[in-house]
Amino acid sequence: MSDTVFTGKLRQWNKDKGFGLIGQAKGKRDIFIHGSELKGLSRKPKIGDAISFQVITSKSGKTQAINGYIKGVSAPHQVANTKSQSALRLISFIVIFVAIVGIINAIKYFI
Repeated sequence: MSDTVFTGKLRQWNKDKGFGLIGQAKGKRDIFIHGSELKGLSRKPKIGDAISFQVITSKSGKTQAINGYIKGVSAPHQVANTKSQSALRLISFIVIFVAIVGIINAIKYFI
């Protein structure tokens, strides 16, 4: 997955199946997007909506949009950066662990 965020307009939307196609700049292929990749919506997607998204290649080799949001309809969520999130979790764990060890040593010192 690339960290690059693209923007396009929703060209087609199948409300029954919950997916559609995002049209990109002239000469580029439309990008498939599943409704589950559009988070925090206050309304259903409409043809013509400006959508920001990232792109991945699926296991079947097809390009599809992920981490999408409709400009002006859903609050842009931060693009998942798993490396940063993992690092933050590790640092949090270490800080908590060191604090607990410090508390235990302090208790032993006063006993």
